[in-house]
Amino acid sequence: MLPDHLPLLLDHCLAGLYVLSGDRIVWLNARAAEMVGCTAEELVGRSFLEFIHPTDLPLVRSKAGSADPYVVRAVRRDGELVHLEVHQRTVEKDGQRLISGAVLDVTARVRAESTEREKLQHDAFHDVLTGLPNRALFLDRLEHRLALEKRRHQTSFSVLVLDIDRFKVINDSLGHMRGDELLVEVARRLQSCLRPADTVARLSGDEFTILLEDVASAADARNVADRLREELRVPFWLGAHEVFSGASIGIAHGSAAYAHPEDILRDADTALYRAKAQGRGRCVEFDASMHDRAVELLELETSLRRALERKEFQLHYQPVVSLSTGQITGAEALLRWNHPERGLVPPMEFIPLAEETGLIVEIGAWVLREACRQMKEWQERLAQPQLEIGVNLSSRQFQGPGLVAEVAEVLRATGLSPRSLRLEVTESLLMDKHPNVAQTMTELRAMGVRIDLDDFGTGYSSLSYLHQFPIDTLKIDRSFIHRIGASDDALEIVNTILALASSLDMEVVAEGVETEQQLEQLRKMHCAYAQGYHLSRPVEAPQFETLIGTGRSWAA
Repeated sequence: MLPDHLPLLLDHCLAGLYVLSGDRIVWLNARAAEMVGCTAEELVGRSFLEFIHPTDLPLVRSKAGSADPYVVRAVRRDGELVHLEVHQRTVEKDGQRLISGAVLDVTARVRAESTEREKLQHDAFHDVLTGLPNRALFLDRLEHRLALEKRRHQTSFSVLVLDIDRFKVINDSLGHMRGDELLVEVARRLQSCLRPADTVARLSGDEFTILLEDVASAADARNVADRLREELRVPFWLGAHEVFSGASIGIAHGSAAYAHPEDILRDADTALYRAKAQGRGRCVEFDASMHDRAVELLELETSLRRALERKEFQLHYQPVVSLSTGQITGAEALLRWNHPERGLVPPMEFIPLAEETGLIVEIGAWVLREACRQMKEWQERLAQPQLEIGVNLSSRQFQGPGLVAEVAEVLRATGLSPRSLRLEVTESLLMDKHPNVAQTMTELRAMGVRIDLDDFGTGYSSLSYLHQFPIDTLKIDRSFIHRIGASDDALEIVNTILALASSLDMEVVAEGVETEQQLEQLRKMHCAYAQGYHLSRPVEAPQFETLIGTGRSWAA
């Protein structure tokens, strides 16, 4: 029965079947004819090349007689383009060379693969979250723009780098989903403020960059930056939360002098760094001095990384004096860097850099060990076991998982009593809401170490935080002490801090005492301790030892 049903089976086969003599169709089934929108009777005797897309004719001719499968584009009678996968072989019959083959309509598969390729290509050059161009695409467009400037020999574009203010706080408090919603909305607002020819891209995290085309002057770029900042000051609604943010912006103006697109992006980023250093919501334009400063900081960072192994750090000690006895009760250890070429580098220049790079953790560990070692030596040699040493800890150190064990090991190794060690932290640490801070303080206190709150009153913390953390001492910021005698408000603030400390059973140290008038006023207000230039500048270890050994007194 099979031979009787063979034509029916062949016509309903999923594959198109055919026999060719040269390029002429000898026979084909109904499925093959349907693929090009014809009937079998219409096609027999015709050249199949009539239906091949002209661009693919060389491919078809090159495959003549080949058994390798290939995909070719065919044009149906109605003009629609289809993709056919061809499998064929050459056969000999009755002395005639024929080609028999099968074709499969793979149009859907090819289109799906094409869509996937397009998606992969799009994703390779676009940010998945916001749909904006990514760094790679932005740099490509910027490279083309620079090439155009070199041909024109003129400047008519600017690059802006923008960073979202308070993004980390929002992301940490409301969650990453809300943080992503904020980034998407920021992207939408940025696009709404720009022209179609301009490019806005997401570089990474909460950092965006903008290529402003055809900028007539630097003032025009500043105006755009101002408009963007105003737009981002409008509150965002993230779920049920109304959130206020803003942006800091760095601007670099285009020039044919730039060799690479990365260079102008680097300069805009340098300007952004300067803007953020000045406070939130600022806009700064790049100038050459910023690049020189950035290079200087890079060189300084390299030197800083080597300073520990080269033993370039040293400690100076500033006495802390009891105002009731006039005697030195201890010292605050202050880090100094004796650079081999630059001499003493100011702490305000290298401490922030150490914080930013994370080197502060390693440097801080050295300070802790050296200060404790030195104090133990003084206690024994000068027979003054009551002397105390204050050591400043950075937020990075305090939030690290091994601080308590590190302090315990240093005390064990040096033999210093925990009661002789005071660890000084800033108010900003309390405001970070790091989950380990309170627990770490509690464990240190249980060990016998005291915790001092440095620069108190600078406006960061709510007074309620003092009840939540085991603080022993408040160190009044020098800005209030400096105004004693010049402002009644300063006296009121100092009095308030003294009363607050008394109610919380805390000690008080007045920092930055520079005149006899300030010292006498603090005595009258019954402040317990003071330090500052009027009493003594920070001095090297031998000079501090001399101060103690001579019994120097600052009694009234």
